[in-house]
Amino acid sequence: MQILVNAPGSEARRTHAIHGYMTPAEALTRMTRGMGLSVRTVAPGVYLIAKTPPVRKVLQPRPPAPVPEPPEILVSARRRPELERDVPLVVTHLDNSALQHAAVRTLADVARITPGFVATGQTSSATPLLVMRGQRRSISDENRLPLVVYQDEVPLPNQAALSPLFDIASVEVLRGAQGTLFGRNATSGAVLLRSVQPGEGIASYVEGEIGNYGLHRLEAAVELPASGPFSLRVSGQQVRREGYTRLLGGGRADDVHTDAIRAVLRFDPDGPLRSTTCFDMLDAEEKGAALILAGVYAGGSVRDAQNAPYFDCGTGACDIDGYFETQQTLGRRTSQSGLAPSFRRRFRGIGNITEYGEGDLLIRNIAGLRTTDLHYTLDGDGTPLPINDSVTDARLRQWSEELQVQGKSGSLRYIGGLFYLDSAPDGPVVQTLSRLVRPDNPPSHIASYQTFRSAAIFGQVTASLAPALTADLGLRYTGEWIGGCALRSVAAKPLSERQCLDEGGTRARARSRRLTWTLALTRRLGDSSLYATSRRAFRSGGYNTPALGGLLAPFQTFRPETLTDFEIGAKGRWSFGGISGSYAVAAYVGFYDDVQRALFPDVDFDGDGELTTDPITLYINSAKARVAGSDGEFSANLGARTRLTLSASWIDARYTRIDAPTALTSLLGTDPLHNRFTYTPTFGGSVFLSHDLPLPGTLGTLALGADYAWVSSVRLTERPTESFARQPAYGLLGAAITWRRPGGLPVDLELWGRNLTDRFYVSGGGTLNPAYTAATIIPGPPRTIGLRLRYSFE
Repeated sequence: MQILVNAPGSEARRTHAIHGYMTPAEALTRMTRGMGLSVRTVAPGVYLIAKTPPVRKVLQPRPPAPVPEPPEILVSARRRPELERDVPLVVTHLDNSALQHAAVRTLADVARITPGFVATGQTSSATPLLVMRGQRRSISDENRLPLVVYQDEVPLPNQAALSPLFDIASVEVLRGAQGTLFGRNATSGAVLLRSVQPGEGIASYVEGEIGNYGLHRLEAAVELPASGPFSLRVSGQQVRREGYTRLLGGGRADDVHTDAIRAVLRFDPDGPLRSTTCFDMLDAEEKGAALILAGVYAGGSVRDAQNAPYFDCGTGACDIDGYFETQQTLGRRTSQSGLAPSFRRRFRGIGNITEYGEGDLLIRNIAGLRTTDLHYTLDGDGTPLPINDSVTDARLRQWSEELQVQGKSGSLRYIGGLFYLDSAPDGPVVQTLSRLVRPDNPPSHIASYQTFRSAAIFGQVTASLAPALTADLGLRYTGEWIGGCALRSVAAKPLSERQCLDEGGTRARARSRRLTWTLALTRRLGDSSLYATSRRAFRSGGYNTPALGGLLAPFQTFRPETLTDFEIGAKGRWSFGGISGSYAVAAYVGFYDDVQRALFPDVDFDGDGELTTDPITLYINSAKARVAGSDGEFSANLGARTRLTLSASWIDARYTRIDAPTALTSLLGTDPLHNRFTYTPTFGGSVFLSHDLPLPGTLGTLALGADYAWVSSVRLTERPTESFARQPAYGLLGAAITWRRPGGLPVDLELWGRNLTDRFYVSGGGTLNPAYTAATIIPGPPRTIGLRLRYSFE
């Protein structure tokens, strides 16, 4: 059993003596009765004792409210609830009220208020891109992820990462390598989403929202009365919104049309056994992103003698330069896309956490099954020309299983276990690609039926070396296998792995095995702590598709990418002159070896004259790199009703050596050693200010909030010479006015706005490859405003 105390000024007080048989929660409640303290169960075997807010009669004139102590934050970064300042890494924690106040609807909203974290679309809204500490997902890979999102401790497939967030209890953003405790090995971090559980005290509610661009959102959650050991909470959300981008051919893109539901069933009988099962689903029928033609390269395949009559004819509907001239007259939110965009998603998931025991010895089993079904069309060149158009179907299923044993023996805390994940096709996984289509070069079909398996054994101990000094040691051994069938063909369009093999597809496989570790020292100094940590993590190796030929034949497989990092930090609470708050700051440096780079060779780059051996994307181990930076957060309670939060992130990422083979250096640009890390601004910062304004009588409270987020310039490609692949520095302003409990009713009425200055910026790159000549981008959302009404069933 673990007892956490957040009761400043009560350290020397003695509790009441008690006798008899009772539950720990009941015992603690009796021991602290009449002391102005409350007891709350935050996890099995973990209890929090905190000061009970005093009840005061309202007098006239109203006395000034006391400055509150900054709240203690509980996080689960080490797979158990504990105080945030005891964890030796930087954690951004947003609870249910913070998520509401910041109008968080997706992970992109979390990134908006979390400097150093990027969540957007890459190439299209159908390909989520999550970036932290310079590391991002490869453009067309679903399995080798540097950052993993977990929903109730179950890892999500990459495609589900940008699903809408609703009825969420908390979001935790963990910065830095996660190579020991979490299910997937990750080199840059993890995001932990935790659904509201039955019995947590968050009331049922119904919420509606309207806004510009035809926004309509309806959301609700209902918690049914407990029936014996069973309790159930059901929530759902429906969102409709018109698109931000006008299509020249009619209609709008970037719309939202989603329906989602979640049900959480809790089984908690008397005794040490308990179980929670969560089912969720999402259906979406949207147009998706329509790319905007932002520029044209001087060269590329479009301009060679074979293609010029169809794409670079000098005038009219067969000339890429003419379309770019037209684009400049249309504005930055109109797309000339010739292929009608579409984006259909079907996500299903079920997860279960079963626990036996209490804090001294707890056995946990975490199982999850996820299926994704996607169909999307994309005009990659943003014009009616068939330069880079695609239609993709992908049906995948992923299941994971984790067995944990954790507990405490004296001053030693431990956790260990086994983890397994299996991701495989669950239907067609095929793309029809129209790349520089001519009468003699028809569209081709690209099939990639890939199975990925990961198995690991892990353990970590936290030991007390001296009073207020603890050490962490964690080890993990991971073995991963990836294999399947790949085929590129003009005639054959296999709809299963078996058909892929029957049509002449090639088998390929790759294995990765690595030992990773975590070492940390933490020193407590009153309400603060200092820590130093070092971690090792890796990103899986893999293979290229299809079967390569000619010059590229030696590069069929590539090795894992490894990271070793070092981090020092300080965090805690502070007070000065009647003002109090919290802080966290960290500095880190990471060294990457066998850096995996995605290259985009032109047609027949391999020189074998065979279209069927040409890769769309070629992955190689190309370099070593060093990433250094710092993250910080500072909060201050400026009186009882005003709060200020400042966050900042700085990063310096650069390559230190290029190891690419000479035959491929032309694909790395003219100066590969000085290529940039994409989607990695050097600096990002945000400021959030809130103030609660009490209204007379029973009129309630006005909560005023404003936030401003600023990022330095961002490169969308590694090549530093492309002006249309660079987003200059920009800032986004948001604000909200919330009327809480008018007339004493459990109601919130909020007027909110995002990007209030209507700043145009590029949120992601589309096709930014000289081989295609056309360069396209994805604009970020314009100014949006809305009105939200929430009724809570207290």
